[in-house]
Amino acid sequence: MDPLTHSFLGMATALVVARRDTPKGQVALAGLAAGLLPDTDVFLRNAADPLFFIEYHRHFTHSLAFSPVIAALAAGIAWLIYRVIARRSISLIPLLIPAWLAGLSHIFCDLWTSYGTRVWWPFSDARVSLDWVAVVDPLLTLPLLVLTVQALTTPSVKKYAAVGLVWVSLYLGLAIIQQHRAIAAVQQWLAQSGNASGSPVQITVKPSIANTIVWRALVRDPDGVRVLAVRTGLGAVEILTPSPTHYPAFTNPAAAAAAFGLQPDSAQAKDIGRFFHFSDDWVGVHPQHPEVLGDLRYASLPDDIRPLWGIRLQPGHPEARVEWQQFTEMEPGAVKRLWGMIWK
Repeated sequence: MDPLTHSFLGMATALVVARRDTPKGQVALAGLAAGLLPDTDVFLRNAADPLFFIEYHRHFTHSLAFSPVIAALAAGIAWLIYRVIARRSISLIPLLIPAWLAGLSHIFCDLWTSYGTRVWWPFSDARVSLDWVAVVDPLLTLPLLVLTVQALTTPSVKKYAAVGLVWVSLYLGLAIIQQHRAIAAVQQWLAQSGNASGSPVQITVKPSIANTIVWRALVRDPDGVRVLAVRTGLGAVEILTPSPTHYPAFTNPAAAAAAFGLQPDSAQAKDIGRFFHFSDDWVGVHPQHPEVLGDLRYASLPDDIRPLWGIRLQPGHPEARVEWQQFTEMEPGAVKRLWGMIWK
């Protein structure tokens, strides 16, 4: 999720589990550091490899195996700041467990989203995602922020920090219910509309940006991928895209490489394989850029097939590296349209 959520979730977690005799400033600083340190992987870059940064974000720094290292570094940062700025030494030992759990809160926080996290590294390269909340969700973050600030500025440290964690838990519970309602609605829509393409059909349902009311559903069958917006309000669940269009998509990297005339052992075919792994196999052709393979999980609107990012291929130069492309500019009126879907 976003750095603000990681920061305050890390601090709240550390404050709840720390010993009462450990100064809350030290605990909060260690929790803040542990909540942010895993995302230092965004600084990992390789100028010769355009896909290096997407492979190594949410990689080993987000794994359970690496979490003790995050804890030690976070406690060390707190110690160093007190040593350099406050000119006094503090004990590292009482900060280690709070920092460790704060670091774990970062991992679990990212697992709730749909981006994918290599939590089981080095034992598995699987990118795990639970698809419960979007990477930015103010309704989850703002109450947590307020309650954590209350914990830091009043004597009732643990009470307010604990209430903040309870709020996060309740919100996640609501998100899980909403997700299941959206999945059931898509399955019912499929049953009622009929599956003219035959089996198999694969479904994934993910939250749209900043809310758990409107969801983005992708349905894949032999004819391609269809995208639907699903509204899970207080009343009946509603499919906002009752007659979606099929768009070209691929079920595996080999099929995508073959469609562009690339040999399986070419550099670009290998990059396609890496992009498929990153995109959880939800890869299709950008409708406005036929030379671009896009990550269909994300779009500016929940019923829009146009991806936010992808890779540009050069079939005439199979040994050239692919080019990373971003399409993050929203069309005029997109925010208003999303808002209309939420508050319909």
